[in-house]
Amino acid sequence: TTHRTWEKFPPSASAGQDPDHYHDPMPSTIYTATDVKERRVELLEAASRDRALVRAVDGTALVFTRLDALERAESVAQWALALHTIECGGVPTAIRWIQHLDADDRTTFVAEMWAALEDLDSGSLDQAGLEEIIAAWRATSLAVAAPKRRQVLTGRADAHDFVPAPRP
Repeated sequence: TTHRTWEKFPPSASAGQDPDHYHDPMPSTIYTATDVKERRVELLEAASRDRALVRAVDGTALVFTRLDALERAESVAQWALALHTIECGGVPTAIRWIQHLDADDRTTFVAEMWAALEDLDSGSLDQAGLEEIIAAWRATSLAVAAPKRRQVLTGRADAHDFVPAPRP
């Protein structure tokens, strides 16, 4: 059997980072179906720490892990696919609102999201933090969706654009 590792994110996301930043997807201990009964405490502790791999009698591989770890992995995978789609010039259906961002803002959005996904994967950012980042970008995108709002928010302001206002 060949031992393989995989890079967390594509090269575009890890530019300037340590090239040896790899994650081993294989747990060090592979439990058998019998171990589920005989070594259940050890198996559950391994699953609680990270994950535990159980090989069923028919060869099926089962992974035991915490629900938050599964949700985090699913979120990273879904967003990685969406970011890859954007990098290839597409607009993912689930986040059509990014079409309102100009090219520079899309590039910044993608870079910030790759960094956020790495933080989420490492545990230094939680799902709520990721959702805050997404909500802020969505609000920005929708704020510049209308041409007039875009002009007001991104255009130049001169002194004559401002007038005194009475106190309320």
